[in-house]
Amino acid sequence: MSPGEPAGGRAVGRGGERPGERTNAYDDVCAECGGPVPAGTGLLRHGPTGWEVHHPEHAPAPGPPPRGDHPGWHRRPLLSLDIGATGHRPAVDRIVSAALRSSEGPAHDWRAEGGEDTESGEGEPGKGGSGDGGSGAGEPREGGSRTAEPREGALSPAVLDELAGLVTAQLAAGELLVVWFAPYVLATLHAELLRHGLTPLTERLPAGVAPVCDPLVLDRHADRYRPGGRSLPAVADWYGVPLDHPGDPAADAAAALALAQEIAARHPPLARLSRPALHAQQLLWYADQMRRHPDAPDWPFTPVDPEPWEPPPHGSGSRTS
Repeated sequence: MSPGEPAGGRAVGRGGERPGERTNAYDDVCAECGGPVPAGTGLLRHGPTGWEVHHPEHAPAPGPPPRGDHPGWHRRPLLSLDIGATGHRPAVDRIVSAALRSSEGPAHDWRAEGGEDTESGEGEPGKGGSGDGGSGAGEPREGGSRTAEPREGALSPAVLDELAGLVTAQLAAGELLVVWFAPYVLATLHAELLRHGLTPLTERLPAGVAPVCDPLVLDRHADRYRPGGRSLPAVADWYGVPLDHPGDPAADAAAALALAQEIAARHPPLARLSRPALHAQQLLWYADQMRRHPDAPDWPFTPVDPEPWEPPPHGSGSRTS
C-alpha cells in the first residue's frame, strides 16, 4: 500500500457522510469518542500515526497529516523553477518570464517587457554567463535564433543562458530542482535553449537532468484519495502554503518550493528517500498516474525541437505558470 493510501471506499452520502470522502472498509472505533463505527459509515482522517476513523459528526475538517521533525531531503538546499510562456505548447511557445526560488539562496526573476529583458533579485542583471555549473557558452551556438518573436517579447539568449546555468549548477551538485509539472516547464526550456543555439540541459548535464522533485507527482502519490483538486492553487490551499498571485512565476516557484518541503515533512516515507531514489521513484509514480493518458509526455520531460512561433489558437490564452 502506498504512503497515504487508506483501506477504504468512496463515501456516497449516506449516514451523514460527506460526498467525495473516504469511508472505513472495516468495523472500527471512533478516534474522537471511542464508539463503534460499522464499516462504511465512518470518515477517514489523517492522524498522528496514520489514518483514523471518525463518526461523521465527529470528523474534523479534512486536512493533510501533521508535520514531523524527521530528517530528509526537504531539509537540504532546494531550488525551485517556474516560467511564464505565451501558451501551452513546449515546442512553439516562448518564455516571457521566469523565476528561481532557493531554500537558502538569492531569488532570481526575469521578465521580458516590450522586447527587453529585466531581472530582479540578488543576481547580476544583464549577465549572460552560463553560471557556476553551466557547460554552455554565453554566445549562441552555430545557427543562432531561428524563429520570429511574439509581440509580447521573450527572454533573450543571454538571460536564458544565465537561467540554464543556475539550474545546471544545482543539479550538477546533486541537489534537487523543484518544478511543478516538470514535463511542461523543462520541455519548454529545452526548446527555448535550442531555439537560440544555446546548450540544452541534456548536454550540460551528461549524467542526466536529475534529481528533479515535482510536487504534483508527490501529492498524487502520497495522498491519492484526498478530497480536492490537484491544481497548484488547490494543493497549496490543502497544505496551507501561501499563493497570493497564482500564475505569476515568482509566486508559483515559491509555492512549489514550500509544497515540496511540506509534503516531505508530512509524509516521512517520502522524506526518507535519497535524492536519486526520489527521482527514480517519481518516474514510476508518474507512469502509474498517467497510465490512462497514453499521450502524456515523459517525466521529467520529453526533449522537443523548437518550432516556429505562431499565435495560440483563438481563445486559448497564454500560460503564465
